[in-house]
Amino acid sequence: MSVHFEPEVFLRHDPTTAAVPVVVDVSRSGRLYPIDFRSPVPFTALHDNVSMYVEEIWKHAPLHGATLLQALFPNTYIDVNRHELDIDPQLIDGEWPVPVEFVSTSGLGLLKTVSRYGEPLQERKLTVAEVTARLDHFYRPYHRELATIMERMKSAHGFFYQLTCHCMSAVGAPTHADAGKARLDFCLGNLKGKSTSNDFIEFVAETIRARGFTCGINTPYTGGELNRRHGRTDGTAECLMIEINKKTFMDVASFKKNEGFQAIQDVAGQVLQAVAQRARERIAA
Repeated sequence: MSVHFEPEVFLRHDPTTAAVPVVVDVSRSGRLYPIDFRSPVPFTALHDNVSMYVEEIWKHAPLHGATLLQALFPNTYIDVNRHELDIDPQLIDGEWPVPVEFVSTSGLGLLKTVSRYGEPLQERKLTVAEVTARLDHFYRPYHRELATIMERMKSAHGFFYQLTCHCMSAVGAPTHADAGKARLDFCLGNLKGKSTSNDFIEFVAETIRARGFTCGINTPYTGGELNRRHGRTDGTAECLMIEINKKTFMDVASFKKNEGFQAIQDVAGQVLQAVAQRARERIAA
């Protein structure tokens, strides 16, 4: 397997078989905490914010001709699935040089002010220089690499499929819109019809349901910055979010895999196979 590595930032796994215009990005599974990362939150609560094992669930993407891009840093340090101006001005020591936008009211923006359970995540304010360094050294390089992959695919074939992969808690946390509500096995999101065609999101949903799993669309999540930046509804840039319920593959108390892990990895493989075949048929046509 051909692997490209940018230290502390990302791993890119290139296809090991005939390449197709499919990219799988895993942006919230990073567990290499930068040396300047500090938080008053206990590590077990902090670690619960990680999309655990998602890079392993989708690790066979290259076997299907897809490219797999994985962020190595935690989303609690800086979150590439948030707009880079989604900054709480109260968190900044000083004044941000341009007006902030898209500010998350839940505190779960570019730089988390709270954990998913509402605990204060930062021990102090961050200087403009500190935040700029995180953007320059982590956030922007990840986005550049992802955009380069997509541009290469679109140039060669006129289209690409992006699967942006995460996992979610079994029950909505206090900071979530569905607080206290049980969730389905999978959630697919396309920003309520803005980042993929309806045909594509239904195609993936039916692939999952055919394996006996429940799958919702745009609830409780619709997608994030990774969908907004690149997604289109004209078939040229299908950018789909896939959330998997943690309880289906891990013990949330111990962070260890449970007996359902293999079945989840298998259904991920079925999705990869189906999307790769869809891409090949489009190229042939």
